[in-house]
Amino acid sequence: MMKRPRLGALGMQHEEHGAEMARNGWASGGRGEAVTGVSLVGMKSLEAIEGYIDEIGPNARFELSYQMSAEFLAQAAPLIRGRVVSAHACCPSTEFFPNLASADPSVVAQSLTDMETTLETALGFGAGIVVLHAGYVTDLAMPSSYAARKPILSRPEFLNDVRHADGAICGPEYRASPGYIPYAERAKERLVALARRYARAGVRLAVENLNPRVGYLFHSPEEMLELAALDPDLWLCLDVGHLYITSFAFGFDYLEGLKTIIGSGKVASCHLHANSSEPGRYRDDHSSLKEQGFPLEEVLKIVAASRANLIVEAVEDLAGNTRIVQKAAAGREIL
Repeated sequence: MMKRPRLGALGMQHEEHGAEMARNGWASGGRGEAVTGVSLVGMKSLEAIEGYIDEIGPNARFELSYQMSAEFLAQAAPLIRGRVVSAHACCPSTEFFPNLASADPSVVAQSLTDMETTLETALGFGAGIVVLHAGYVTDLAMPSSYAARKPILSRPEFLNDVRHADGAICGPEYRASPGYIPYAERAKERLVALARRYARAGVRLAVENLNPRVGYLFHSPEEMLELAALDPDLWLCLDVGHLYITSFAFGFDYLEGLKTIIGSGKVASCHLHANSSEPGRYRDDHSSLKEQGFPLEEVLKIVAASRANLIVEAVEDLAGNTRIVQKAAAGREIL
């Protein structure tokens, strides 16, 4: 794999200023303030960003997306400077996702290089949190493009662990399987070292729970609690949509699962989106929070009390969903 060049100035403030903002806690909720924002994964143009800011006003806040190229970051910088609270690794976008679980030294080295670049990006924009998908149950580099990723996740070595063919979904026993454990342990060891590196720079590294697809790491409330206990500098990103899918696949109470993860005291950020999942149907739609059947009011009541950042990660009606979350954070009726 080719090494990515290190970021220079993207028309942003200096790295030192970004680090100071992160240390002060403004962008991370470090002062006990829950920040409501939106992921830029749902915005593909400057016009979309401008339109969102026009609708939401001066309180508009953003999470940088792993789909943003260096060019788009530079173009968007004048619009979002001073408004970025978090970044989703890798940022700018890379050919491969980080795979801290790999036994291939070259894959790990490239992952760490990309995470260093992401740290530079976060500091440059003043973001206090970086969200990370920790890794995969393979030694291979994992393409960031789903079209390129799917053939890897469909390889024969994964088939024995598929419980639900629709979505290649695993069951709760997957985390105890001999194929899963060594990858999880390698990822945990490297996450601790990386989290400490980020903490020295004034940024929180937050590991996200993924949807329960075979080949992905860290899906369940129990695993998130294990991650939370690894090191004081390692934080969590609670993805409510992914956990919703996992609750159907693993058979646990969804709202209790949310409370369990929040109860760790280590949730730095929440990704908020809904999906059309139900027993036997598993869909990571990233749809509006008002998706029929999704327990919106209960979810927002739980996460709003956590004092974590609340980041809308839907791909539709971004302003409308943001207003719903803002109301919940303020303790007002949402519907």
